[in-house]
Amino acid sequence: MARQKMAVIGLGQFGLNLALRLTEQGVEVLGIDINEERVELLRDQIAHTIIMDSTDKRALLQTGIKDFDVVIVAIGDNFESSILTSAHLQELGAKRIISRVLTTVHERLLKLMKIEELIVPEGEAAYQLSRKLSLRGVTEHLDISGDYSLVEAQMPKWACGKTLQEIELRRKYKLNLITVLRKTNQEDSLLRGRKAAKMVLGIPDANLKFSSEDILVLFGHNHDIRDFLAST
Repeated sequence: MARQKMAVIGLGQFGLNLALRLTEQGVEVLGIDINEERVELLRDQIAHTIIMDSTDKRALLQTGIKDFDVVIVAIGDNFESSILTSAHLQELGAKRIISRVLTTVHERLLKLMKIEELIVPEGEAAYQLSRKLSLRGVTEHLDISGDYSLVEAQMPKWACGKTLQEIELRRKYKLNLITVLRKTNQEDSLLRGRKAAKMVLGIPDANLKFSSEDILVLFGHNHDIRDFLAST
């Protein structure tokens, strides 16, 4: 299985912690910063580092940034650089952009740019985000201990149409299925029409057949969760 590739732009305290945590989770990380000293701190600790001004669109293009699974704009000391870097990433076709929020105005501008994945620059946030990003398909993550987590995860394509008994979740993957969130249509209002909602199916039985839009609530070891969601 190919390793996920992520770029962290801005290697201050938050970006540095995030790059290290992602590397610990098996992600191939590219660290980018204009400050040579910051880059040197990570040179031998993550997969790749570059001393670069991320507001230089041509330089960003040469990194192959559009081929990365995720790009995190972690710049924390320059409002204009953060906005301009985010704009360049959009123009270059970055697959997924996550931006650190510096101020309420910054947040408002990012949302106007249609960048919806925003994060707060705290050490714990970096740790939780690294966990979530390193587990493919996870939409929500709760760290129970260093090795075990409770997650909400998208149903893997290969398991759609199969029953809980057929996928052998406990025997083969050592995971506990707590419940399933299933999409349903629910009347919201006469003015706004119908909207998607999720129904909790309760305690699943062995004959439960999964659909492509199901969200699984799983508990188990992080390695086992990763193996299940990455299996084909």
